[in-house]
Amino acid sequence: MGSDSILAGIGAAVLALILFVCGFTACCLPVTTDRLASAVSTGEASPYTHDQLVALAEDTRAFTVDAHPDMAQARELLSQRILDAAREAAGDEGLGKASQWNAAARAVIDDADPNASATTVVDELAKVSDRYALDAAAVSHLEDCNELIVGLNSLFGMVGVAGLVIAILLAIRKQMAALAFMLRMGPALLLAVLAVFGLWGLIDFNGLFAFFHSLFFVDGTWTFSADSLLISMYPPDFWMGMGVTWLLAAGAMALLCFAGGCLFAWRAQVQKAELEEAAARAARKTKRGKKGKRK
Repeated sequence: MGSDSILAGIGAAVLALILFVCGFTACCLPVTTDRLASAVSTGEASPYTHDQLVALAEDTRAFTVDAHPDMAQARELLSQRILDAAREAAGDEGLGKASQWNAAARAVIDDADPNASATTVVDELAKVSDRYALDAAAVSHLEDCNELIVGLNSLFGMVGVAGLVIAILLAIRKQMAALAFMLRMGPALLLAVLAVFGLWGLIDFNGLFAFFHSLFFVDGTWTFSADSLLISMYPPDFWMGMGVTWLLAAGAMALLCFAGGCLFAWRAQVQKAELEEAAARAARKTKRGKKGKRK
């Protein structure tokens, strides 16, 4: 096996990982959270309205996914958004949610020290019930998610650069067949993996969800009550939608790469035909030259 074939094989594996990450990146976009939360966060069993849950879901996405120079400041900002929504929902009868706020929750909001941080007030509100605010366990899990996602960003960036370098090297060396192999085998590997996960999700989505979480988080740190604020923002249907988004985005990118691979495969065939024709012309010319010398 030549060096170009080995390089193409490595490139295919790298490309499969890149495409997988592209699908995850699509899930992390603000528009994805907005569309899915708008569709599934009904607010029927929550002390917050549908619109409030959607807005809080977007704020929580930013806290979880974006890089923050100061996590304490980022948490304070998220807590302020939750506190603002709590004051509005508990105090405005027109929203139709005031009746779902018990006396203890109202007391936390009404008696809060004006000089107290939003984080402090929200922590007290969460102690009344995690229906009203993100409790310590929920915040800790979101911070773990942020640390994981931000930490992997640089690694995935290096993987992306590695894939690009391999493709450029093969192109510079005019190894069109090897480049075509990379661009077609990478998506094929990814689609095989996605097919397995997709089938698993259809049969047992909860099992698939638990499997992914168990890879990165300690058991018991990512399960929350069904009526908690976190689950109200992100119910099971939200994560099913995320799974579909991941599959569609990664699959679409894979098909584009596969199409590019087919183009390079055609170019490799043309290149091979041109080389064979050039070799045939050279052979004929050599043969004619030998005949001329005999004469």
